[in-house]
Amino acid sequence: MKLEPGMSALVTGGGSGIGKALCIALAHKGLFVTVVDFSEEHGGQVASLVQKGSSQIHGDSKVPYAMFIKCDVTDADALAAAFGKHVNLYGGLDVCINCAGFVNKSLVYDDTSNGTKTWRRAVNVNLVAVIDGTRIATQMMRAQKKPGAIINIGSVAGLYPMHYEPIYSGTKGGVIMFTRSLAPLKRHGIRVNVICPEFVQTNMGEQVNRVLVDALGGFLKMEDVINGAFELIEDESKAGACLWISKRRGMVYWPTSEEEKKYLVYATKSKMTVTKNRFPSIQTPEFFEKITVHTLSHNFRNATRIDRVRLRLPMEPHSALVKIIYAGVNASDVNFTSGRYFSGNAKEASAHLPFDAGFEAVGIVASVGDSVRHIKVGTAVALMTFGGYAEFTVVPAKHLLLVPRSDPEVVAMLTSGLTASISLEKVK
Repeated sequence: MKLEPGMSALVTGGGSGIGKALCIALAHKGLFVTVVDFSEEHGGQVASLVQKGSSQIHGDSKVPYAMFIKCDVTDADALAAAFGKHVNLYGGLDVCINCAGFVNKSLVYDDTSNGTKTWRRAVNVNLVAVIDGTRIATQMMRAQKKPGAIINIGSVAGLYPMHYEPIYSGTKGGVIMFTRSLAPLKRHGIRVNVICPEFVQTNMGEQVNRVLVDALGGFLKMEDVINGAFELIEDESKAGACLWISKRRGMVYWPTSEEEKKYLVYATKSKMTVTKNRFPSIQTPEFFEKITVHTLSHNFRNATRIDRVRLRLPMEPHSALVKIIYAGVNASDVNFTSGRYFSGNAKEASAHLPFDAGFEAVGIVASVGDSVRHIKVGTAVALMTFGGYAEFTVVPAKHLLLVPRSDPEVVAMLTSGLTASISLEKVK
């Protein structure tokens, strides 16, 4: 999602530190910004700064470039009202950044209070309010049926333990895992990501022991954090992503793909299966089921039946056996079952019966022929060959497309994606 003038953003904790820097950076891009902060003094100053700067860069506007709303993010009603005011003024919400933070200055195991102003408030500000802000933002974005991006501000403290501030570390770890668990929202056009910078020279960052900061290479530049946040907003491939920014390693997505392979599971309707490359070694079946076209008809149900067939072994040297995970359903399926894609008259088309249905799918390679070298068992692949409506299919290995994962989203990039791509090229 490219940031464009006229879009709008809401930033909690926008009165200082990283939140303030992001408000100003978003305004420079031409976005209308709502600054939500507990401090009327600091939040109001940022809103005034944004309004003045935006007016100079982008000219006059019918609505203010910036709006300040005083809000304690732990007050659920007040937070919801802040989002409501933003949408009422700007007509929608394109970007939400949950940045409000609180550092508890005493160790939780030394705290003899009920925690209302200390560790319990840290939990409510750093974690509960982020969950609530994300919840409200996603509901508003889904209601407006437009793409949206949400950035939650995590911390390196959520990636590895901070013994001097266990509550802060625990809440930021919660933010990271909460955000990563929201990757499926991408299907609704909403991408939620988390950015985890090491220490930045803000009021909160300066409370950290300087010896530790120096050991990590010193304070990060605020510019690095802004660039990271913008990357997460604009890169359409990032959903549920965690971006770790440090002086030592620069920008790194965590966990790495190698780390992910150690724990990822894949959910089916019937069970959870722990797998290599998200799937276990697939047992080669003696029999499998597939959908076969046995009568030419535009009525798919009447044209097809489910057949149980024996797997023919051994395979041809240049072939591969693929376990189908997802198959694409297309309007063209009924054209295919009616014989419209065959040349000649109806009698000549009928000569092709019976034939396999379905022409796009993603799956996992279960076995390969002796001459196949470029694809290994367990590899995720996509295919655009006849026979996609089956539990297994044997195809020439050269027709397989390597993909990162056999996810349902990949199917949309095949027939539909290519059609859309060709259409765009033709209308240029």
